[in-house]
Amino acid sequence: MDPSRCTGENLEENSKRLRTLATTVFGEIVGSSFPPQLRSLCHCLYQVVNLRFPQHSVQAVGTVIFLRFINPVLVSPYDSGFIDREPTPRLQRGLTLMCKILQHVANQSFFTREPWMEPFNEFVEQQADPSRRFFYEISSDVDIMDQLQGSLSFISDGNVMAVLHRLLWINQEKIGDHLSSSRDQSAVGRRPFDKMATLLAYLGPPEHKSTDSDWGACYAEMTSSNFSSNFEERMLKNQVIESEQFKSIKSMNIFYQAGTSKAGNPLFYYIARRYKVAEMDGEFLMYHVLLTLKPFMHAPFEIVIDFTHTCADNRFRSELLSKWFCVLPEIGYKNIHAAYIYNTNSWVKEYIKYHDRVLSPLKGNKKLIFIDHVTRLNELIDPAQQKLPGSTLALEEDLKVYNNALKLSHRDVRVAIKVGQQAIQVTSAEKTRVLGHYVLLNDVYYAAEIEEVCLVDDNQFTVTISIENSPLSFIHNDCDNIVQSIIHIRTRFELSHTESVALHTKIRPKDVPGTLLNIALLNLGSSDPNLRSAAYNLLCAITATFSLKLEGQLLETVGLCIPSNNTIFIKSISEKLAQSEPFLTLEFLEECIQGFGRSSIELKHLCLEYMTPWLPNLTRFCKHSEDKRQKLADEGKRQKVFGILDKLITMTIQEVEMYPSIQAKIWSNIGQIPDILDLVLDAFINRSIYGGLGSHQAEILADTSVALASSNVQLVSRKVIARLCKLLDRTGRDPAATLEQHPLWNQVAILLRYLLMLSFNNALDVATHLPFLFHTIPLLASAGPLFLRASVHGLCINLIHSLCTCTQLNFSEETLRVLRLSLAEFSLPKFYELFGIPPVKSAAVTAFRSPARCYTDRAPMAHSPPEQGGLSLTSLEVIVDALLEIMETCMRGIPSCQWLQQWNDLAKQFAFAHNPALQSRALIVYGCITKHVTEGDMKQLLRILVKALESYADLELVEAVIMCATRLLPLLEKDSVVLRHMLWVALCSLQLEEISLYSVALALLEQNLFTLDRFGVFDTCTLADFMMQTRRALEFYFTPLDAAMGLSFKENFHFALVGHLLKGFRHPIQATVSLTIRLLHTVLILTAKSTGREKFEVTPDTAPYLGALLAVSEEVRGRCPVRQAQRPEIPASESDNSLSGEPTAQGGLPRPIPALVRRKSFDGNDPKPKPVLTANPSLPLTDGQGTSKHWHGFESDANRAPFQQQRSNSLPSPTDGQPPPSELGGQDDDAGETMGSRRSLSENNILLDHDVITDTPTQALLLAVLATQVKNTTDENEMRVLYEYLAEASYAFPKVYPVIHNLLYSKINSVLALCHDPAILNSVQVIIQNMVAADDPSPQQLSYLQTLGFGGLWRFAGPFTKNQQKPENVQSFVNCLEAMVDTCLPGDDQEPQLPGNLPTSVNLNLSSSMSSLSVGSLHSPTESQTFDLSATPNSGRKRSTGTATLTKQRSVGGKTPLGECDS
Repeated sequence: MDPSRCTGENLEENSKRLRTLATTVFGEIVGSSFPPQLRSLCHCLYQVVNLRFPQHSVQAVGTVIFLRFINPVLVSPYDSGFIDREPTPRLQRGLTLMCKILQHVANQSFFTREPWMEPFNEFVEQQADPSRRFFYEISSDVDIMDQLQGSLSFISDGNVMAVLHRLLWINQEKIGDHLSSSRDQSAVGRRPFDKMATLLAYLGPPEHKSTDSDWGACYAEMTSSNFSSNFEERMLKNQVIESEQFKSIKSMNIFYQAGTSKAGNPLFYYIARRYKVAEMDGEFLMYHVLLTLKPFMHAPFEIVIDFTHTCADNRFRSELLSKWFCVLPEIGYKNIHAAYIYNTNSWVKEYIKYHDRVLSPLKGNKKLIFIDHVTRLNELIDPAQQKLPGSTLALEEDLKVYNNALKLSHRDVRVAIKVGQQAIQVTSAEKTRVLGHYVLLNDVYYAAEIEEVCLVDDNQFTVTISIENSPLSFIHNDCDNIVQSIIHIRTRFELSHTESVALHTKIRPKDVPGTLLNIALLNLGSSDPNLRSAAYNLLCAITATFSLKLEGQLLETVGLCIPSNNTIFIKSISEKLAQSEPFLTLEFLEECIQGFGRSSIELKHLCLEYMTPWLPNLTRFCKHSEDKRQKLADEGKRQKVFGILDKLITMTIQEVEMYPSIQAKIWSNIGQIPDILDLVLDAFINRSIYGGLGSHQAEILADTSVALASSNVQLVSRKVIARLCKLLDRTGRDPAATLEQHPLWNQVAILLRYLLMLSFNNALDVATHLPFLFHTIPLLASAGPLFLRASVHGLCINLIHSLCTCTQLNFSEETLRVLRLSLAEFSLPKFYELFGIPPVKSAAVTAFRSPARCYTDRAPMAHSPPEQGGLSLTSLEVIVDALLEIMETCMRGIPSCQWLQQWNDLAKQFAFAHNPALQSRALIVYGCITKHVTEGDMKQLLRILVKALESYADLELVEAVIMCATRLLPLLEKDSVVLRHMLWVALCSLQLEEISLYSVALALLEQNLFTLDRFGVFDTCTLADFMMQTRRALEFYFTPLDAAMGLSFKENFHFALVGHLLKGFRHPIQATVSLTIRLLHTVLILTAKSTGREKFEVTPDTAPYLGALLAVSEEVRGRCPVRQAQRPEIPASESDNSLSGEPTAQGGLPRPIPALVRRKSFDGNDPKPKPVLTANPSLPLTDGQGTSKHWHGFESDANRAPFQQQRSNSLPSPTDGQPPPSELGGQDDDAGETMGSRRSLSENNILLDHDVITDTPTQALLLAVLATQVKNTTDENEMRVLYEYLAEASYAFPKVYPVIHNLLYSKINSVLALCHDPAILNSVQVIIQNMVAADDPSPQQLSYLQTLGFGGLWRFAGPFTKNQQKPENVQSFVNCLEAMVDTCLPGDDQEPQLPGNLPTSVNLNLSSSMSSLSVGSLHSPTESQTFDLSATPNSGRKRSTGTATLTKQRSVGGKTPLGECDS
């Protein structure tokens, strides 16, 4: 239905089919028998909503039913199990659209956001009444009991009470634990819980009343072969059979085949107690069962299930239990001849009750045979064929049976107690109903599980079993003998298992002294004198017992008076022990952290004092050993250290009152330990990710990073910045469309918050790390949620502030002045907008107003859409230029500073590496800051353009490449071959007809022309000859492009170029329209320049440009008037409302901003329309921001501005673009002309002069240019001018005028019907009269333009619309670019880098350098990256007030000079 997604399809037919499908499905739903359970649910929903929102009650029912029940199944029939394979994409799309229509019917709402779905609003309206009646019907209160045929309604009070009883019974311990640990315990108390526990004890365990729902049909679907085959394919694909766990399950004989039954069927055994839910993968067991049964399942077989001693450790989880009903093919379940259940116990009964709904299909199944005794098993299976485990069969040997015992519980049960050689068995005397069968339950307790046997009196005794929650109580007449028998088997077990008795080895210093030491030191600070004295004596005993080295400083004494203020003594003892006994560190710190939470505020401060000296010892446990045996032990120690750090983090988060002290004592000291800093950051990041970006704990840890850096700024800042740079580098290895969608985004965003916290007060060491920080800012600007965007902006502010206050860098007053101005500029609202921050009072407040939870717990943050649109590349250019100005200003006062070179190397590396999320930004940065470029770099840039165009999925990357090339062109040498071909790259980019690309392609074309003219190329060679000579070698590839566009450069270069530029008049951004006008003037000057003619003199070469400028240039109209009577005077304010590119004087051309050399592409591609510029030729043009745009002549070398060797350091200012007075005075080529001579030229310089434009093709093309503008313009002032010249053309070129009849026909009809302008109507009247009067045979149709190679002129120059571009045109452009790169351009043949294969040609290899930033090996991001800033406090660097000059290195080769053209 979406026209943008349909190619060559009949949308009307698609609409009919979709309407038919929706009608059929909706009719089936409305006419179906609605399930009574859902009907009852709808009735409840209707009643609840009706109380609050009576007008929306029925609509709520419909919305919920379709949104939550019906549509999810219709959209995903494969996932819902309705079909066996996934639907095709077209079918899936159809289902989605159908469900969208049904949902709108349910919502009673029309389509408004998707225009292509609006035709279905009629269908929605038609179904409104039927749907409303249907929703009323399913919401009505009906007799559910009758429809359920006597079964209990699931919403009855009795069932609710039963569910509540079960819920409270199962979770009563959790409820008690929660209440005891809750902070509100003092308010709530234990009394409510005690009452609940008493009531539950009185009621006893819940009885599980199940409904007799028909689940057979459900399992009939579940047991289809679909799940089994998919399950088996998944296991085979994952090579489960080769895994060690699968082999272990297989070797444990949980399920095996052995023997046959008396019926001759093979027997399989499942030993339930051998499966351990906590240790084994349930699906691996299922796969083992499937493989074991597979050879036998096509014939009858029997299964023996041994439930002897089965407990909760052997259960199947609920989700796995249901899978057992569908893991086998359907034939497998049918061929189960019998299933023998042996030794069912009480736990199995409760488990079956708990999963009653899952197991209900088995109720009453005759294939289930419960075995109460081994003799019953012998009747079915010959003893010789029985292969039950020996431990199961041994239970029936040498038994002492005590019948008629009474087991005491909430309901007394008569049992038989059987005491054997290894276990006791408690067998129920009365049968219990299990799965519809009557069964004797047999609970088995092994001797190892018997903890205590107690004789209460002559008739009662209790047995404490380790696996039971409470002791078992029994009443029997022979209690004494029963107790003696149980004691006997327990004693015999202990004697036969002496190795199980733990031997207490000698206590070593590393085992317990940490605990005792913490107790002693902590209680030395107690307010109780006796406790202090006891703690001192304990400390003496510890040092003596464990030989701790304190050199006789302690002496155990009775009656010692110890003052309460002994913190210094305790701390000194701790310091000495930390130095002499470092092996106690881990245990001691564990105990300190554990005791910290239970101590008073005073003791917590003391604990922090004596903990601090032990922190440096953590490095001992973080070493890496080369010995393979030692590696495992070292890793265990590292994990213990990580655990201690995690507990310290928890303590920091939870201890609100101690927060400042913990920061000062713990984290500031940890920040001084280089070897564990990576481990600390890992712990910080992991905990922050767990909490989520913007969470309370994430913000606390970001704050804590400041304390880490307080004692060692360089070390901590180096680690944090290195980690962030490395993460940004790694994003290219697993590319994502945006940075927010990348798996590493969580870590990047969290480290960005760390940078913000550290950026205040120069905690990031800007003197060392400024290039890396400036590298990250453009890559992260305007990314993520609002508070994160504000964080990037705040980081910029803080960095500039740090530069102003940094004591390492002694800047001059001028530099400080510029920095202060930049600081004020970054705080302006216009910079808020550049960083993606909406108008707010303070961006700093926004940066710290992070939501408590930006995303759901542990959900990927990448899935959350940004709060505003992404950063535009033009905004990024402004940011980078501002940062570049700051860096260059600072570098002037630092001799031999390499900041810019480092930043350039980082940007280049990212620019030439494949990374959809960051490559576009990196290209913009590289284009803005680089000072030197080679033809190899340009060639690689074009290769990136080829790759981007091949997929045509990332237009932003195409735009970035073009903008980067625009910035790099002025840096190329005069003899560069790339300059020739970039003109054609720009023109081909215009042909893509994309709004965003058209603007930047115009800027590239303009910058190229300026650069070529600066080298004097057009002094001796015409523009047409130069460009056609360049494409001669690639004519084979350019010809299809010309044919596709219908604009033939080979037939007429000038009209083809004008045809490309006319489209710029239709661009929606006013700045691009201004750029188009300026570019037309540029080409007009260059065309006239090489012939030595005056700019406005009409010739066959200049006529196309003059014709294109007629409607928008008052000066062109004045210098090239019509031959007829004078035109009506039109005020400039009315006729020139779009003259934003009007020249200021004859022959002048506006310069790019900020200077001639390096064009800022945002000037022509600003997404915001600029204010209309003045049309007064005597005033300088401005861009709406006060920046002057003066015109500098091309005609003479005297007027050419000198080429600047480096880019301007600042953004445009009101005075930056002002040319010197000599330039202003020499702008006009005809400065020596008299007014009379100029008037004479105007009188004789007629645009539509058949004596000048003599050949028919040129006349026809000139008329087509004028008619095309009339066809596409909506401005009445432009129409007035164009119709006037077209009326003149009907006299001047009557023979070729019929060529444009078709172009004018519809427009003239519109004018006659709607226009009231007399001038326009007069001109149209003249045109009509001459059209009627023309009787000479002449070209009559637009086909004549096609014969000239310009059949697409009128189409291409039209307005921008969606989906104009054809794939074959893009492919032709790609073919042309590939041929250009491979055959015509010199330079290194280096492919654009793919993920993980970054360039190695640059001096700074980020990937390799960052990989070296590991524990113990990272010294500085600058040390291993050829960056040597000697501005350290100890370096004694001598400062110079001179300005560091940046010179360009030009490569000299044997290339043909650009100014030479072939004859």
